[in-house]
Formats: sequence, C-alpha cells, structure tokens
Amino acid sequence: MREKTGATILAHQGACDKIPDVDRGLVAGDTIKIGSSVSFKILDTPGHTDSHICLLADGNKPALFCGDTLFNAGVGHCKLGGNIDKLYNTFASQLMHLPDNTQIYPGHDYMINNLEFTLDREPGNENAKTFLNNLENQNPHDAYVSTMKDERKINSFLRLTSPSIINELRKKLPEMSSNPSEKEVFIALRELRNHW
Repeated sequence: MREKTGATILAHQGACDKIPDVDRGLVAGDTIKIGSSVSFKILDTPGHTDSHICLLADGNKPALFCGDTLFNAGVGHCKLGGNIDKLYNTFASQLMHLPDNTQIYPGHDYMINNLEFTLDREPGNENAKTFLNNLENQNPHDAYVSTMKDERKINSFLRLTSPSIINELRKKLPEMSSNPSEKEVFIALRELRNHW
C-alpha cells in the first residue's frame, strides 16, 4: 500500500506484530490528523478483537467511525477471537457515554437485520418499527446515518434495562437471574444474536 500511495500505515499498537510495515502503533487518546481540518481521537475498543480501535471526530458534529464494534441497531460479534466481557466493558465505559448527536458510521450495514432482531427481543418498540418501515427500501448509496440518540431508541444492546427485552430473554434463557445486571443482559443478547 505504501509503495502505491505513499500512505503512512497506522494500526492498533497491539496489532503491529500482525500487520506488516506499520509506521505508527495507536493507543487510546492518540490523535490522527488528515489534512489541516480533520482530526480523530483514537478510542481503544476491544471486544470484537483485542486490537480494535474506533475513530472519534469530536467537534460540533461528533462522528464515530466504529468498525465492527457498534453497528446500527447492533454490536459486533466475538466469534473470531474476540472477548464478550471486553466488548461489554467497551460499551459500558466508552460508547454508552457518547453524546446523543454523535453520528454512527459502522464498518458494515446490517441495520435491517439488526432492527428485526431488536423487534424480536422488544416487539413493542415503536421506534424500531418506524425505522424498519422507513429504511427497508432505502437507496444504499444514500443510506440513513443514525445518531447515538437513535441508537438508544432502537439498539437492544443499548437498552439493557428494558423490561420487555429482559422478559423476552427469559423466554429463551430461563436460567437468567431474576434481576439481571446490564452485563448479563448484554451477554445474553449477543449470544442470541450469534445464532439468530
């Protein structure tokens, strides 16, 4: 890549031994600049993999480029070497605290399928129903960009205290504790989503 473009190669510090020719290993709190007007803060967001970062443009219009950690109406899986405890901690300590107006740019578009999963867990979620109806036939070249405010309404992984979600989980997982922690709900949701 460097030979063809002259680009500087940046990667998570923990992935430098796996990615050849990295010029700079990134850690939480680092800043990268593109030109004179674009700046991103590095968030260390393990879970999907141990060496996962998100890029946060933190200004008047904050934007999160979240790769495979946060998806529209969902979260990344941990099936290929990730860790569910770390993924939950990434959400609990960082992503759940982002401002409502933060725009979400995930690495893939699974929004329709994730909204269907949300509605399977929370059938009465009118916000998710509206989003699904409005987005089913959207032009993929003009896709809707959600915000954290939207996600808090439609993403079951950000609605961990919802009685409806907990009740639906209990139907599938009767061994769930009577008063589950947010972490227990998150892990149960991710496990169901792995096979849904």
